[in-house]
Amino acid sequence: MKKIFLILLIFSFISTFFLTPVLAANVEVLSKGQTIDSDYFRVGDTILIEGDIKGDAFFAGGIVTVNGNIDGDLFVAGGKVNVNGAVSNNIRVTGGDITLSGSVGRNVLLVGGNMTIDKQAAIGGSLIAAGGNLDLSAAKINRGFRFFGGRLYLNTTISNEAFVVANSQFMLGPQASVAGNLKYTGKSEAVLEPGATVSGSILFEPQTKDEQFPRFFGLQRYLDIFKKLRPVTEILTLIVSFIIGFILLGLFPRGFEKTVMAMENRPYAVFGWGIISILIGLLVIGLLIVTIVGIPLAFFTFLISIFVAFVARFVVAFFLGRKIMLSKFGERRGWAMVLGLTVFTILGLIPVVGIVIHWILLTFAIGALVLAYRQPVIYVQKPLPFETINISPKKPKRGRPSKK
Repeated sequence: MKKIFLILLIFSFISTFFLTPVLAANVEVLSKGQTIDSDYFRVGDTILIEGDIKGDAFFAGGIVTVNGNIDGDLFVAGGKVNVNGAVSNNIRVTGGDITLSGSVGRNVLLVGGNMTIDKQAAIGGSLIAAGGNLDLSAAKINRGFRFFGGRLYLNTTISNEAFVVANSQFMLGPQASVAGNLKYTGKSEAVLEPGATVSGSILFEPQTKDEQFPRFFGLQRYLDIFKKLRPVTEILTLIVSFIIGFILLGLFPRGFEKTVMAMENRPYAVFGWGIISILIGLLVIGLLIVTIVGIPLAFFTFLISIFVAFVARFVVAFFLGRKIMLSKFGERRGWAMVLGLTVFTILGLIPVVGIVIHWILLTFAIGALVLAYRQPVIYVQKPLPFETINISPKKPKRGRPSKK
């Protein structure tokens, strides 16, 4: 575990400071007339695709321009992305500035700051866009449309229903035509220019100032139901946590012992290592995201961070339960895990203060995980005055005595 952690950390720093500048310094070009008969992967500062690709395409870079045709799916992560060629299947794009001008055989997913879909574009499936602003003037969208963002200018034909969350502004241009229902929410009603039509019904639910999130057409009702059922969900979650805690404790008893001993014997060092580990993790993820090229690795690092925080929850629960159990009942690991998870859950129910306590305890646990795996040997726990530790004698092996 220690070696894996160190390898991932070193690999993250190498990717950020060494590999990314090398990859981002070049220009990747697929010239016109060239054809790739397989999947195509490219990373660079500038990517220009003029040729055709018979498989799926994966691109990551600062400026990505696709003028050729792609017979498979297209995946792009970049700062400025322009897709002018035809894509037979799906498009998945994330970037700062996105422009789509080609035809798409199936579905489109866009996540970006400023997004533009020109009138030359035609989408055979559905369109989902999330981010800042979207100017939509495609020739046609054959299925549904979903938008989550700030400003939307809709000036296209949608063959199905449309669902819009526009917190800033929502306008329907003269060429806008929605065959199904139009449901939208925001701070103000939509502006329909002359010529815009909606065949189905139009449903608007305003977002009030005291709402943290839009109501999403009935979602608030489900949220209210969830609030009423929260005690039940908390109990079910706690039961599942008991099961996971027992499994982890059974698989890694020595690891739990080392981390708990670290928290007991070196609390200040543990808390310091916890803060350092969290800051390093945030720094690595931030640097990888800024480079754009390192976004996949940043996502992988983020998943590792979630896993570490998940394990830390059980470590701190075992620590709390063990502290409480030792004074009255002695060493009972299973019950210590149950009691600790219960206390940890109850603390989390306290408004504001519970969140702060959770973060402090998780920081301790993360630091204990790091410090424990830096120690070559396990801590030897000294028995407390009220503890009795029974060590059963080893049974002699059966069989004939060995001849010397």
